[in-house]
Amino acid sequence: MKLMPLFPRGAFPDLATSFFTLLIGIQQKRAIMEIQQISTPVQFPQTEQNQSYERPQRELLGFTVRVVDNAADLARVRQLRSAAYGHHLPLLAAQFGQADPLDEDPDVVIFCAEDKVTGEIVGSCRIQVNRNRPLQIHSCIDEPPHLRGLLVSEITRLVVQPTYGDRLVRMALVKACHLHNIATQVAGIYAGSRPALMRQYRALGFSDLFGDNREVPLTYAGGIPHRILWLDSVRAEADWSAMKHPYYKFVFRTWHPDIMIFSRAFTGISKAPASLESQPA
Repeated sequence: MKLMPLFPRGAFPDLATSFFTLLIGIQQKRAIMEIQQISTPVQFPQTEQNQSYERPQRELLGFTVRVVDNAADLARVRQLRSAAYGHHLPLLAAQFGQADPLDEDPDVVIFCAEDKVTGEIVGSCRIQVNRNRPLQIHSCIDEPPHLRGLLVSEITRLVVQPTYGDRLVRMALVKACHLHNIATQVAGIYAGSRPALMRQYRALGFSDLFGDNREVPLTYAGGIPHRILWLDSVRAEADWSAMKHPYYKFVFRTWHPDIMIFSRAFTGISKAPASLESQPA
């Protein structure tokens, strides 16, 4: 006896095609849902900690502080040095405006403060670290035993345009030096100050290195007697907090986007492929 098919041939000619079309549609819908889940920002639940969160304290300045990394800016800095030193020491104005080989030493960083409105360089300082050679000040003093063998720095050529009205320029430059030292594991900063400028340096957080107010002629500063000062990079925050230093909050507890000494470190990962020369063999 011959069995007849349940459905006659040709009754549903597109059944297989319809099944596969339905399957493909389901897969496409799943894929779209997955893409939407990936592209939708994650919503974190609001906890008590998030509700008490405060934005970082930020203070904008009337100038920027950055690293001098080209010959044109270095020439502008030297002009400022000449004008600033000439304001107090006319006989040394030409000397401090001349080319100085130390400016281009690998262990030297020069910072400049540039007015946002005029683009004029209104302040500058130079910091040298004793990675590969002694500091200039090492040739003029007997270093205290507790500082021997440490990675230390010296700030020189700290100048501000005499007619510039913003009193924060010096402190911003010192903050840049302090941040530089912390980032590069430098123990502290030496400075030489003429007696007439001691009040300014004390306001910047420096203290007398020897504690006896002695004056030492600095051969690289025209042989003029200077007080030898020190600012400890490691202890500075605790010391300034204990003494209630007026600039404690400015240096240690305020975010200044205009002090851009590390701007290159925060530009993100380069999208360009590494060159063959930079790849390991």
